Amino acid sequence: MLADPAARPRREERRDHLLDAAQRVFAEHGFRATTMEEIARAAGFTKPILYQHFTSKADLYREVVARLADRLLDQLASTVGASDGPRQKLERAFDVFFATVVEETDAFRILFVHPHEGETSAELRRLEAGLVSFLEPHIDVSISDEHRRQLAAGVVGIAEGVALTWLIQQRAEGWPTPASGEAERLAARAATLAWGGLRAVQRD
Repeated sequence: MLADPAARPRREERRDHLLDAAQRVFAEHGFRATTMEEIARAAGFTKPILYQHFTSKADLYREVVARLADRLLDQLASTVGASDGPRQKLERAFDVFFATVVEETDAFRILFVHPHEGETSAELRRLEAGLVSFLEPHIDVSISDEHRRQLAAGVVGIAEGVALTWLIQQRAEGWPTPASGEAERLAARAATLAWGGLRAVQRD
């Protein structure tokens, strides 16, 4: 008997719907306080259906973070690669990062606002490592590979620090709708700081 050709798209759509619901609930309550029952209810499904797609809460959390990381890194690759010089590449990278922070606040609340421990902390580390690996070849300075990777990690740290501070400010204000042009302002501030440091770098 031939498989229903529409079955796979329906399953993928349901999986995406469950991930969207999980992202909202994790953002609201954090990993530890969230239950699979709450996620299933938010998605409008039963818990057994949720377990058909994800074996555990940790598995579901990893999928939420991995989906964000994949989208972010794919957009960085497609946008930054078309930029001209090193400063333009850096600015475009910050533009993409902060547009994602502002447009997908729930996902970044999960990553930066809620506490992490055990296996959930590894997901943030993997995203950070992916960002560092992406930025490293775009730092156009005549320095060692080790030095370049450290600088890339520093740039990621600037982006994360600005994002975390903005998220905390948003939380204090009750998560208002971001102001128009907010992502652009955050990106410009972070890029100015990062570029000021990078252009002063010299070989040790």
